[in-house]
Amino acid sequence: MNHFTLTVLSNDPPGGRCMLYARYAEELSQSLGLNVQTIYPDDSHEHSAPGLLMDKQSVTPADGVIIDPNDICNTIKQIGLEIADMTGLRNRLDLLVEETIGKM
Repeated sequence: MNHFTLTVLSNDPPGGRCMLYARYAEELSQSLGLNVQTIYPDDSHEHSAPGLLMDKQSVTPADGVIIDPNDICNTIKQIGLEIADMTGLRNRLDLLVEETIGKM
């Protein structure tokens, strides 16, 4: 069991990216045993929604807009979390993107 926490920064009600990031969090929790929390930041919060924090480190989207599976995998490496099957995880996250964007 990992002691890392994944924080979903969500709008209330959640929109497309917030829903995608919540689905990422569910997969990462199931696959890696990460603790997950969801917060709804206001203007006084250090971070804004939508977003993800892994062990208090912001997951930064490479394209400046949407966090993708590569961004998550890069952050996993940065925080030092060891993953035996990074390719399998990336594939599962890619599938979530396809499923979520297909519903929008």
